[in-house]
Amino acid sequence: MTRSLPVRAEQPPDDAVVVIRGGVLSRASIEQTATRSLRLSGVLGISVEGAIGVSVLDACQSSRRLAPYRRIRLSTFGRLRAAGFALLATHEHPHFTLVLPDLSELTIARLDRCFDDPIPNPASGPRG
Repeated sequence: MTRSLPVRAEQPPDDAVVVIRGGVLSRASIEQTATRSLRLSGVLGISVEGAIGVSVLDACQSSRRLAPYRRIRLSTFGRLRAAGFALLATHEHPHFTLVLPDLSELTIARLDRCFDDPIPNPASGPRG
């Protein structure tokens, strides 16, 4: 059963604002996440969070969605928009859904190029 995606009446922020994606953005994780999103909400997309008015560290520390990830990837709203991706303000602030037109190799490669290489999640701390 498809539910309506909870969209906030909020425009994505300025181009320079950092976008954070938990994980390394493997093809398998993108396909799994986007397919689940399509099935549950009718939108083919993946979750990202904005570091809006805060540092990446603060954004990671305050996000329950980013906490489980050991690694994150960074981009900006401007890079994503310039690559043709739409961003919907969904769920609670500062969550956004990055809308994918399809799951083709070209789309996933374009998405991957929008993000910097994976880095350790600054909020995860050392693990034993």
